Amino acid sequence: MTEKLNEFIKNEGVILPRDFVVEIYAQVLKFAGGLSGLLQAGSKRAGVSAAKALAPYISGSEAASNLKDLVEEFFRKAGFGDIEVKVGNSEVVMDVKDSFLLKAHRKPEVALKPLAGAAEGFIGEIMGRKTKTKIDGTRIVIELG
Repeated sequence: MTEKLNEFIKNEGVILPRDFVVEIYAQVLKFAGGLSGLLQAGSKRAGVSAAKALAPYISGSEAASNLKDLVEEFFRKAGFGDIEVKVGNSEVVMDVKDSFLLKAHRKPEVALKPLAGAAEGFIGEIMGRKTKTKIDGTRIVIELG
């Protein structure tokens, strides 16, 4: 699976300097202000698109059965930092250990909204289930319906 993920990132990914991404993201958060929930909703759609783009590289059943490793490895290989994922029958818990996204806003709950949305869309699409997301500090909980 790791080889297929590497191929996906090589073919579909874009490499940008972290400081550049942090600055743009920080400005977007300042501009969005109280509308940061819209960023989460937009990111959810992006997560669905990412899962669909991954499909030619990793089958849906392979992705679902390796969801923990897939999400952790993708996050790390894409340069977003370090997370720990726990997958249960009714939820996926993501503990963000380290991410440059946290430098974009003083409140982790705000800084992680786009990541939470993207993860929700990605995981929901792979699992074929409805999702609902909560962010508590650096913990993202995606409830599976």
